[in-house]
Amino acid sequence: MLALSACRMSGGDRAVAEVRVPVSIGSVLQDTITSEVRVVGRLAPVPGGAAQLTSPADAVVQRVFVQVGDRVNAGTILVQLDSPELQTRAEELSAAAEVARQDEQRQSDLYSQGITSRKQLQERQASARAAESAARAAKALLKRASVASPIRGAVQRVAVQTGERVESGGMLVEVVDGSRLDLVAQVPAAPLALLRVGQVAHVLPEGAAAPAEGRVIAIAPAVDSLTNAATVILRVPNAGLALRAGTGAVATIVTGVQRDALIVPDSALVLVGDAMTIFVIDADSVAHARSVRVGLRQGNRVEVTGDLKAGELIVTANAFGLSDGMRVTAVAKAGE
Repeated sequence: MLALSACRMSGGDRAVAEVRVPVSIGSVLQDTITSEVRVVGRLAPVPGGAAQLTSPADAVVQRVFVQVGDRVNAGTILVQLDSPELQTRAEELSAAAEVARQDEQRQSDLYSQGITSRKQLQERQASARAAESAARAAKALLKRASVASPIRGAVQRVAVQTGERVESGGMLVEVVDGSRLDLVAQVPAAPLALLRVGQVAHVLPEGAAAPAEGRVIAIAPAVDSLTNAATVILRVPNAGLALRAGTGAVATIVTGVQRDALIVPDSALVLVGDAMTIFVIDADSVAHARSVRVGLRQGNRVEVTGDLKAGELIVTANAFGLSDGMRVTAVAKAGE
């Protein structure tokens, strides 16, 4: 009876062994893998990297010295305004300051003679200081009729022409410093958890042939409840001025690097029970289930750790439904 059962089991095993499941196969690679987060945003001047210059008072544009695209330095005169209002105001306050100084001097002389009180002298001294301060402010405002750039950069926009009348606060010229730019992006909560200040990013603006390197410099402390995303800012050096503010860009932020890692295609991973599993193929074309732990991901490449060796053949597709000990036959090899 035992022999018969053994014969039957042996015959059944041979029947099962003849069943070959068609699968795709590939090899376990040993390589460097980088995990990345892809974000989309728009380039903008850094804080303090743009200046919109306005008229300090109602005035007439006497002369415009620049045009769009001109490079300027801090202090370069861009527009000269003619403002009688500012001139008159400066002269009036200067005269008032002189009167206040003379009155202070008279009170000082009277006080030294014992004719006036110390309180009266102090009042005249305070009035003189206030008048002088107002006169200085008026002179400074008058100097602003010669509108100068506060930053180094290039002229983005010229909003006036010679002879044009402008109101106080009216736009004159905009200057942008493009030597550094910020990529401002909205990042969903899930990938946001992988980001850290200081991480390297490869920024590819629209129309660019090659990416520029930048870094994460700021991450908003909270996620917007409506969009489930937070603002992330990447600083991009732009010494060659190849990048332009306002351009849309895609950035790939490097969140991790693992060298000499065992790497498999993500299609090789199947869930068996509670464990991620890879089927390794032996010399007899028998698939053996190996539990693995998943690490970094890059595209369709996945880092795994476990009972694996570089160069081992594995099932890379059609692994669902396989069980340990099944024979397989290759229908395609990864990369062919």
